[in-house]
Amino acid sequence: ADAIKKLTEQYNVTYIGIDSTGVGHGVYENVKAFFPAVREFVYNPNVKNALVLKAYDIISHRRLEFDAGHTDIAQSFMAIRRATTASGNRPTYEASRSEEASHADLAWATMHALFNEPLQGESANTSNIVEIF
Repeated sequence: ADAIKKLTEQYNVTYIGIDSTGVGHGVYENVKAFFPAVREFVYNPNVKNALVLKAYDIISHRRLEFDAGHTDIAQSFMAIRRATTASGNRPTYEASRSEEASHADLAWATMHALFNEPLQGESANTSNIVEIF
């Protein structure tokens, strides 16, 4: 939370999304103290589905750009696979932990940021491209 606070002091931060599942709950609570507008993500199949579908829409419409040298971002997205819940009756998404993709942490973090993108994306009045450097 301290690192996030330093970033909010250095940059004009307008949106923060945090996975509050497990150990992330403490980070979320601490960030909420200095950034009350923080968006909490409590991971479940519905949330994962919404994140993945939103990212798919943005990527398929070529509204996400990142430096080609950041292969770890692409690897992280490619590590996410469709699966079913333990009960077998609901679709969800998961990623196995690997040295290259680190449990798709970069992809999930990117999807948190993309979730703030307006649903309609480009229109006559807007033209949005998310760039990662």
